[in-house]
Amino acid sequence: MSKLACCCGHVIVDQTDDLPYKASLLRDQEESIFQERTQDSVKRLLKAVGNNGLDQLVVEQYGNTPWRPRPDELFQDQFTSIQVASMTSLYECQNCGRLWVQRPGSQQFASFTPDSGQYLAVLANPVPETPE
Repeated sequence: MSKLACCCGHVIVDQTDDLPYKASLLRDQEESIFQERTQDSVKRLLKAVGNNGLDQLVVEQYGNTPWRPRPDELFQDQFTSIQVASMTSLYECQNCGRLWVQRPGSQQFASFTPDSGQYLAVLANPVPETPE
């Protein structure tokens, strides 16, 4: 998604990283699947590296390609694929505070309005407290 029009008229833009009004949601029903897929990926990679079979793993995963990733690149690519398949996007309107939650398996969103009707930055990293 690159832009989402909120009911209040504000346009939520997603065209960069580290947005304070965007988050990924891992549904409880997906958590064990996510963990199993990640563990399986790590096991396959470690086994391939230990057996000098990294090239074979690359062929199995990507076909016969001239690209030969390092093990960390291969894991990052596989982990990102697992993450994208398991996560749902959330956006918080910076104007009205409405949360937009992506519906599973679609590009549609459901919205939820905070009682305050204001932007509360609930998806942003908390500001670290400074010692007095």
